[in-house]
Amino acid sequence: MKTTLFPIASLLFALTIAISCASPKTSDSNDDPANTEVRTDETDFAALVKEWNKANSSKDYEALSAMFDSNVLFYGTLLNKNACVENKQMAFKKSPDFCQQIYGDIDVKKISDTEVKCSFVKRVTVGGQTTDYPSYINFHKVGDEWKIFVEGDLITDENLAKRAEKKMIAQEMGDRVDVPGTYDFDGDGKKESCYLLEPKKIDDDMECEGECNCLIMFSDSNISPIDVETCIGGKPKIYGDLDGNGTCEIGIWPWWWTSCWHTFYIYTLENGEWKDFVEPFPVHCNLLEELEESGKPIIEPVPGNKGMFKIQFSYFDEEEGIMSGTETVKKH
Repeated sequence: MKTTLFPIASLLFALTIAISCASPKTSDSNDDPANTEVRTDETDFAALVKEWNKANSSKDYEALSAMFDSNVLFYGTLLNKNACVENKQMAFKKSPDFCQQIYGDIDVKKISDTEVKCSFVKRVTVGGQTTDYPSYINFHKVGDEWKIFVEGDLITDENLAKRAEKKMIAQEMGDRVDVPGTYDFDGDGKKESCYLLEPKKIDDDMECEGECNCLIMFSDSNISPIDVETCIGGKPKIYGDLDGNGTCEIGIWPWWWTSCWHTFYIYTLENGEWKDFVEPFPVHCNLLEELEESGKPIIEPVPGNKGMFKIQFSYFDEEEGIMSGTETVKKH
């Protein structure tokens, strides 16, 4: 039984792309006096949704990037914001006639003081056919700003739920990739080896037989495996004991069928569970190649500043394109 991940083609019905549609069947909520203008913490979230819609309609990638949080649950898949924007770019190119409007009211629901959900209808026209998609965007507060951290629609959610029901209880895994060397991952004074198990894939259809997750396994069965989500492969990198607590940290840049933008994860073992060592950060494949050629690490301790680490990351500049930078971060 196989689970079909939504490929780029299927995203075209879910992505918010477009110029204004002139169909007489549609009614833009911008002109609807009944549109819900709910404010939370002095913020007009209905206006933010309209800004998001305008950014899609005008293909303003810089504006979209500014509205997204660093990681977004994007139609059921957790992606960093650069990958979200890249998926939209690819969809725009594949369907230049794609049109979208927000139809009717925008319902704003306060989840908490730092989270708000906005629900609305996307009226999408493709090839002369118009379809309504009950959609939603979740904002949460990052510092003094509200950022999108969830974008989706109920049709995609329903399809994902159906696939989940059919998911195999015990997933059959694919290829095994051994990691050279032995390391003390759990701080018990003994060294262990590790390896990556890839999901079983059907490459032609961009599908997996089961979930498209990888597992990092250990020679000591008492060490819990690491479940790397949204991953079809990768090369785990061992960083040694970065924080001096006796355990070994592991990093991975998950491979995927599309995009060269992925989130880099570094894991540490605490109380028998693997957790993020630092906040996951965006890395483009260009940066990985640069680091490999130079021999520089993607993370290293800051001398004389315990608990602080310097990371290498990627970002997108509207004028310069894909750029690399450094940042000092705390242990998560």
